[in-house]
Amino acid sequence: MISREAFLGHVANRQAIVYSEDESVVFAEKVFFAYRVVEWIFNKISVGEIDIDEIDRYWGMLSKYINNEIDLKIENDVLYFNEVDESEYEEGC
Repeated sequence: MISREAFLGHVANRQAIVYSEDESVVFAEKVFFAYRVVEWIFNKISVGEIDIDEIDRYWGMLSKYINNEIDLKIENDVLYFNEVDESEYEEGC
């Protein structure tokens, strides 16, 4: 499983975490759900439903999510995505 520190380092480098000028406020609008997706991915890998070789595809989806290019949702243990300007979700896995 990915450590929280490694995950936060990854998303911080993508400017998903922003601090106020005095660093008293943290803005991380998408980080909490993104971490939930990471946990979902690693759970799927651990039970053999996702091959470890597919992880780059999921990191790409997370990057697009953090950059507001796609929306993600998890329903009934299935990850769905859609383009930001589309209304219908597609199954991601």
